[in-house]
Amino acid sequence: MHVDLILLSRDLSTPRRDVWNGIMAQTGVVMRVHRVTGPPRPGDVNRHETIARARNQARNVGDAPWVMLLDDDVVLAPDCLARLVEGLEARPEFAALAADSDGQMRSGLEHWDYPSHVGMAAVMFRRERLAGLNFRWEDDKCECLCCCGDLRAASLGIGYLPSARAWHRPSAPGSSSCVAVETSGGQSPCVKTERQARAPGHILTAFDRRDHVRFRTHFLSTLRAAGNYEQVWAFAYGLFPSERARLEAQEGVRVIASPGNRVSPALRRLKDFQRVVADLPGETPVAYWDAGDVLFQGSLGPLWDLTAQYPGLLLAVVEPKSYPDNPAIPHWCDNILDPAARERAFELLSTNVFLNSGFAAGTASAVLDYLRAGERLLDSPALRGVDGWGDQLALNLYCHGNPGRWRAIDPAWNYTLAGRHRSEYTLEPSGKASRHDKGAVYVLHGNAKTLRWLDFSPSGPAWNRNQAELPAKASVSD
Repeated sequence: MHVDLILLSRDLSTPRRDVWNGIMAQTGVVMRVHRVTGPPRPGDVNRHETIARARNQARNVGDAPWVMLLDDDVVLAPDCLARLVEGLEARPEFAALAADSDGQMRSGLEHWDYPSHVGMAAVMFRRERLAGLNFRWEDDKCECLCCCGDLRAASLGIGYLPSARAWHRPSAPGSSSCVAVETSGGQSPCVKTERQARAPGHILTAFDRRDHVRFRTHFLSTLRAAGNYEQVWAFAYGLFPSERARLEAQEGVRVIASPGNRVSPALRRLKDFQRVVADLPGETPVAYWDAGDVLFQGSLGPLWDLTAQYPGLLLAVVEPKSYPDNPAIPHWCDNILDPAARERAFELLSTNVFLNSGFAAGTASAVLDYLRAGERLLDSPALRGVDGWGDQLALNLYCHGNPGRWRAIDPAWNYTLAGRHRSEYTLEPSGKASRHDKGAVYVLHGNAKTLRWLDFSPSGPAWNRNQAELPAKASVSD
């Protein structure tokens, strides 16, 4: 599938990071990204005239059979372009199909194939139909309505595709620009990215009933608010049917539910995550975090870039304290039943930095290697006898026993608070953290209950859960 994606914007400022990440995450298409600007002119009667002129300019850009017009404040789901092309291939009588980025169809009052108005913010055209179209406006009609009327008058269809997802984010947090855009000969700039798009990142997490609310109100809400729209795989243990239904209603979340038992989610995930990761292409970016005490503060794009930079390595983050300043290390090692294994574990953990197991990232192949090895460690004399903290030992034994299989990355990706001196960071009442060394904090990890006060804070994420959560896919009663 060859697609010309035309990013429409008012000026030549560099694209927003969340919008650009959505474009670069597209899978299943070979795309060329172009930039067309629509600055107002002194004689323009209104904004409709400015926009219509820019869209008419965009008709002539590129030569691919499919043309995607995208506004510069719309974030695409990773499969959006591929689904729109597939939808048009299945509907030869349609000139265009759009993603409902503004939620126009949410009311259920109109048919997806022929709504009265189809927004042009994220719309895929057949090139031959776009070439014969003249974008225009009337006193009581925007260019979108005129486009719908003109196409339907020519017996051509235009509508929304339910499976194509996109989000209109006119003022999304974390929207800093991310890529230099080349200009050529005074023409509208073209971002030269003719390539098979990078596979989108996948996020995994595991939790039981204790943390299922925090997953929605803290983990998921801050993930999306920071401009990250990756697929989230939620392994949920022991939830009531109503709790599971509410999770399944969240956009971009796949719930894999299992009965609860006495084994902690941190241990169960070593085996269960393999069910998803093993089915992903080996180069797919993957990361997991704890669910109940994590807040996201920035784009995950740079993390996915790191997984591509170190494709065979597991990426982990060092905790603020290692042995002997971390008293938990000898305690955890003492639980290992086999004397030789206990001595070996303590030797590795007391002579190396200590890694926090609440996070790991890498390509799917690298993460799968760790998950399989971690499961084997827990089921062997190496860790037999450890309690619910066994995943901490599993990660550290795997990495320090295989020094060529992992890499420590910036603590920004799992900035743990337990054991960290308050002189190192500032924590606002909202839960937002900043480092005094001027480093970034992309993901804040309130381990050892250091962020549980947010559950009761009037300014914290949980207090504003109704505003922070994404629109649900369906109405679900508790």
